[in-house]
Amino acid sequence: MSAASSTDPVLDEQIAYYRARAAEYDQWWFREGRFDRGAQTNALWFDDVRDVEDAFAAFLARTRPQRALELACGTGLWTRHLAPAVAQLTAVDASAEVVAINRARVARANVDYVLADLFAWTPAARYDLVFMGFWLSHVPEARFDALWSTVRSALRPGGSVYIIDSALEPTSTAKDHARPDADAGVVTRKLNDGRTFRVVKLFHEPDALNARLAWLRFDAAIGRTPRYFIHGAARARDD
Repeated sequence: MSAASSTDPVLDEQIAYYRARAAEYDQWWFREGRFDRGAQTNALWFDDVRDVEDAFAAFLARTRPQRALELACGTGLWTRHLAPAVAQLTAVDASAEVVAINRARVARANVDYVLADLFAWTPAARYDLVFMGFWLSHVPEARFDALWSTVRSALRPGGSVYIIDSALEPTSTAKDHARPDADAGVVTRKLNDGRTFRVVKLFHEPDALNARLAWLRFDAAIGRTPRYFIHGAARARDD
């Protein structure tokens, strides 16, 4: 999911893409249409999906956060797992179209939705958990440190971050997209109607991400599923 800033044309194009893509976004997750890679490859995808869903459920059961913040909540693919596990959830996204889908999917009174540009938005409260599902990869390199400063400001003492995102794997994306490039930084994405948009897409390697977060004073344990995803928790150090 994405948020944008009017000071960056690519980020403006990124938010336009996710607004236009809202109704077809879930086809990627459920391996439908242009994302259907055949029974064998789809089965590998859904094996990895189960891995990340089970790991996230175990994390929630172990840590029992009461107040949570979801950055770039999108159509609710992760909100639906997070909302029942917490007392209160603030879900933020820049696209009214995906928020509408999220509301309908989740339909829980304990979720407060915020429509905002995540690069300009400042949390008004502090949380036990900050969750990012497929958002970190859409944050430009130049904005990475600032994002984590915002995350730190949103965490209560002892709070945690949980990340789920894309690993570099060619069969993750649509069949008519260009092969992913680990070094490109910006990619062109296509909608079902043929329209194209530029979006930021960075593929973080777990070891490098853990090391960078350590430099920002987060203790992180991000790993990778066999093919498609990176995921794991981080905790801010107070030293």
